[in-house]
Amino acid sequence: MKIKVKFFKSKYEKEAFFKAFLLYFISIISLVFVIFYFHYKSIYLEQKQLLFLEMKNFALSFKGEKFSLDLVSINPGDNLPFYELEENDKEFYMYVPIPQVKTEVLKIIYPKKEFFEYLNSKVKTLYILYFNIGIIIFILSILFAIYTTRPLRKAINILNETVKDIIHDINTPVMSILVNLKLLKLKYPNDEDISMLELAVKQLSNIYKNLRTALEETKKAEEEINLKQIIEEELKTLTVLYPSIKLKTNLENKIIKANKDAVERIVFNLLSNAFKHNIKDGYVEVILKDNQMIIENSSPQIKNPDKLFDRYYKESQRGIGLGLSIVKKLSHELGWNLKINIEKGKFKVILQF
Repeated sequence: MKIKVKFFKSKYEKEAFFKAFLLYFISIISLVFVIFYFHYKSIYLEQKQLLFLEMKNFALSFKGEKFSLDLVSINPGDNLPFYELEENDKEFYMYVPIPQVKTEVLKIIYPKKEFFEYLNSKVKTLYILYFNIGIIIFILSILFAIYTTRPLRKAINILNETVKDIIHDINTPVMSILVNLKLLKLKYPNDEDISMLELAVKQLSNIYKNLRTALEETKKAEEEINLKQIIEEELKTLTVLYPSIKLKTNLENKIIKANKDAVERIVFNLLSNAFKHNIKDGYVEVILKDNQMIIENSSPQIKNPDKLFDRYYKESQRGIGLGLSIVKKLSHELGWNLKINIEKGKFKVILQF
């Protein structure tokens, strides 16, 4: 039996955690790197000074095998820096004058490779120390991020619990109204006011179902579903609510095996989004063919396409910003492939199952 633990309950909590972590970690680790640099630099200068003193002592006695000697020819007018530590890409060296000789000088040489090998052996403990400090900072950054995001997590939990309570309180009166409206419709079958009330309550019921879906995991139960029938049922309601929108359909019979509630949520949200976020006298085209459903509609300009599937994101004041995020969530849970295509004045959703 596999147990899945979800550390982050929302995208925003995850984003807040990583921003807090990175802010703390990068700030402290940058300071540590600066300290490490100056610490390393001080050891380097100290070793260089010791090398300088050793070369000067060697120049007095020429005893030992640490340094090598070379004769360098000079011109009488050359002004060489004697008894000073010089360096090039390969070596450290020092010029030493030869008494009574003006055309040659001694050059004491020490390879840079050996110098840095020795230096690295001296600072090996330094590397280990700062590596361990880095690990400690990493752990502290995680703890800091967890601590700083606790109020956000608490607020999200409170919000979710509040929404759950609202959902629970809404369900009973909505169902009661629907039942009574059906009874009234039996008594007055041609009453338009009752029909419009029924449509309005169905919209309220769909909002309730969206809220419930947003907060709960989809049940794994599967059954055979007539997808064409579900689409047609939703279109009946939407064409009444949006009579100015031109509708074109090309629907084949399609029986699929999936969770019915999830499929109904996907279909409702995609279709209602197509009708709701449309232009005056616009169009909606719905195609159900092979293993895909395509919904295309005329659309006003979309400002932030990358945020369309974010929970609570809205391009306009209409709705609560749940529809497309629910479509994305349920499509992922059902293993369906969701694509969108945005062109000027046109919005297309392609759902492959």
